[in-house]
Amino acid sequence: MENQVGKFTLDTSITFITRILQLVLGIGSSIVVARVLGPNGKGVYSLAILLPSLLMTFGSFGIGQASVFYIGKKQYALDEILGNNVMLSFSLGIVGLLVGLIIVVFLSESLFPGVAKIYIYLALLLVPLGFFLTFINYILLGLQKIKEFNFINILQSFTFLIILFAFLLTFKFGVKATIIANVLSCFVGAIVLFYLAKRSVGKFYLFFNKSYLKEAFKYGFKVYLGNIIGFLHYRIDIFLINIFLNPLAVGFYSIAVALAEKIWLVSQSAGLVLFPRVSSETDEKRLKELTPVVCRNVLLITSMGALFLFFLGRMLIIMFYSERFSDSVWPLQILLIGAVTMGGWRILANDLYGRGKPELNIYISLISTVLNIILNILWIPEFGIAGAAWATSVSYTFAFIVILIVYKRISGNSVCKTVFMQRADFILYKRLVTSVARLS
Repeated sequence: MENQVGKFTLDTSITFITRILQLVLGIGSSIVVARVLGPNGKGVYSLAILLPSLLMTFGSFGIGQASVFYIGKKQYALDEILGNNVMLSFSLGIVGLLVGLIIVVFLSESLFPGVAKIYIYLALLLVPLGFFLTFINYILLGLQKIKEFNFINILQSFTFLIILFAFLLTFKFGVKATIIANVLSCFVGAIVLFYLAKRSVGKFYLFFNKSYLKEAFKYGFKVYLGNIIGFLHYRIDIFLINIFLNPLAVGFYSIAVALAEKIWLVSQSAGLVLFPRVSSETDEKRLKELTPVVCRNVLLITSMGALFLFFLGRMLIIMFYSERFSDSVWPLQILLIGAVTMGGWRILANDLYGRGKPELNIYISLISTVLNIILNILWIPEFGIAGAAWATSVSYTFAFIVILIVYKRISGNSVCKTVFMQRADFILYKRLVTSVARLS
C-alpha cells in the first residue's frame, strides 16, 4: 500500500506542480486581460469563449475518458486508439464548427446580448483545436505519461501569456486580440502534442475501427452526459447572470469564480492520476484503500486553501485586478464553500469512472444541476451575483453528500474513513517531512 500511495503521490505532485505553474501563468494572463479590457471587456471575452466550451462539451461524447478506460483495460492496441481519436477529433471538430456558425448567425442576439459576432466567430476556431487536444492528450494520460500530459497544459498557458504580451507591446490589445492569442496557443499545443503522442505510440493509421468506436461511444456517452450536466452545473450561473443582470456583473462574477476554482488544483491533480489507476487496478483490496486516502487528504488541503482565500481574497483581488473589481470579493467568499465540497466530489467521481460506473455520476449531477438552476433563478434577481454564488455552493455541497453515500455503498468504505483524517495519514506526513528534512 505504501508503494502504491508513494507512486500516486509522486504523480499527483508532478501534476500539482504543473497546476501551480498554470495558476501563476493563468493569473498573469487574467491580470493582463482584466486590467486592459476592464470589467465589461472581461465579461464580453468570457461570454465569447463560452460557446466554444459548450460545443466541445456537447460534442466530445466522452471519447477522451473512454480512451483512458480502454487503455487501462488493454482491450485495444494503442495505434488503433490513436488513429481513431485523430479521425474523431477532425470529424467532430468540423461538425462543431458548423453548428457554432449556425448558432451565431441565428441565435447570437438572444443568447449573447452585448457580444459582437466577430468575437464569437473567432472564438469558434477553438472548437476543432480543443477536440484534438482533448482526445489525444487523454491517450498520454491513459498511458500514465504524467510528465508529457502536464507539459502540454503548461505549454498552452505559457504560450497564451507570451502572445498576450506581444499584442500588448504592439498596442493591438483588445477582446479580439485576446481571443486570437487563445487560438494560437492551442495551435502550438496541438502540434507538440501530436509529436509526443506519435513518439509514445509509434506508427498508426488513420482509419475507423468499428469495434473500438462502438465500445468507446458506449462508455463515453455516459461520461459525455455527465460532462454536459457538469458543465452546465459549473457555468449555467454565468448565462443566468447575463440574462438577469448584464455583462458587467458577469465580469465581476467571473473573477470570483476563477479564484475560487483555483483551490481545485489539488483535486484536479489527484483526480487525473486516480482515474487511470482505478481503471487499470485489478486488486480490489488496493483499490478500496487508495481512494479514501486521496479523498480525505484532498479535502484537508482544499479546506486550508479555502481559508487562505477567504481571509486574503479581498487583498488579492484589489492587488491583482484593481479596486474596480472589489464587488467580486463577497461572491468569492461564498463560492469557497462549494469549491471545497466539489473537490471531494471530483475524487469520488473519478473513482466511479474508473470502476466503469459513469452513469451514477450522471444521476447525481443532473439532480444537483436542476437544484442549481432553480436556486439561481430564485436568488439572482433578489441578491444579484451573491445569490448565484449561494446557489452554486448549495448545489455543489448537495452533490458531494449524495456521491459520498453512493461511494460508501459501492466500496464498503465508511464515511469517516473517506472524509476525515486517519492516524495513518499523520504517519505518512511525518515520514514525508522527515524525508524532506534529510534532503535539506
